[in-house]
Amino acid sequence: MMIKSSGMIKSVSSQAFVIRRLIHATPSLLKGTPKATPKLDTHLKFLKHYYSPELLQSIQIAETLVEPQDYLDLQKKGDSGRSTVAPKDSTFDYSTKDAEWEEPILYPNQGLGRVPYPPIPQVRSPDRDDLRIRFADAPRGDSNSAHNVTATKTTYQIAKELSQLTGLDESYIRNLYIRPLVMKRVSLKTAKGNIPNFFVMSVAGDKNGMLGLGIGKSRDGIRTAATKAHWSAVKNLAPIKRYDNRTILQSFEKKYHASKLKFSPAPIGFGLRCNSNVFEICQAAGIKDIRGKIFKSRNPVLVAKGFVEALKEQKTIEELALNRGKKVVELRKVYYSQ
Repeated sequence: MMIKSSGMIKSVSSQAFVIRRLIHATPSLLKGTPKATPKLDTHLKFLKHYYSPELLQSIQIAETLVEPQDYLDLQKKGDSGRSTVAPKDSTFDYSTKDAEWEEPILYPNQGLGRVPYPPIPQVRSPDRDDLRIRFADAPRGDSNSAHNVTATKTTYQIAKELSQLTGLDESYIRNLYIRPLVMKRVSLKTAKGNIPNFFVMSVAGDKNGMLGLGIGKSRDGIRTAATKAHWSAVKNLAPIKRYDNRTILQSFEKKYHASKLKFSPAPIGFGLRCNSNVFEICQAAGIKDIRGKIFKSRNPVLVAKGFVEALKEQKTIEELALNRGKKVVELRKVYYSQ
């Protein structure tokens, strides 16, 4: 009973202390209420646009608690002493736009010129409207429709455009040897999930010394990527040097990124004893006899790019004879009887 009575005495005494404090503070607040002046009326009208009557009353009470000396010190500081949150210009409508709040937020560990989070990539394919080629011939659509004009072009129309671009004959382009080397589905890892994409690498050639390598990418499907790769290879056609129109001119070793290629010419009837991707490239270029091996990485993309680059870097027999100080006949491996 003594414990309960002491607790009740403490609660009553605390309530009495709060009431006594409010009674002593009320006269000072009422006494400090500023008198009505034209400047004060203008200030109150300005604040009424942004605050409710209850908040406005609390602001008035808070302003009465500011000491005159503190207000004088604040005025002496000038613009540096003003608050960055309170309204400064009575003619500016802060409810519509506040320039200070438009500044970008700088997060910790954020470098200069960087955003806090990477931009979300667009899932919609950017090449959907620019699709101009297809595998099979499709009927010609309405000429007024942009989608039909671009997406339903026949192989003859595509060959005509490529002939204008490359200067090659249309029938020559249609009869090219085209084979896909790499066809795979890749995925871009982002914070919002995986974005699928398709990658295709193709080789094109006329089996007579012309060779081209092309890459196609698309989010629409593997068919679109393969078509882009095929016609990109046609655009990249370039002549390849061959010995006797059947093999390479000399042995070479090529280091391409993580792959190391080693190839040498072969006699007539030897065949193509090499990597499967190199086999397709040789078929397109018209190389019939070659021997070679791939060391270290056997990535098909690296192997194909490295082999095509090595073929283009070959020196002609005339250049080899000039460098070695010999005659061209001595390097042709042709024997004449007396």
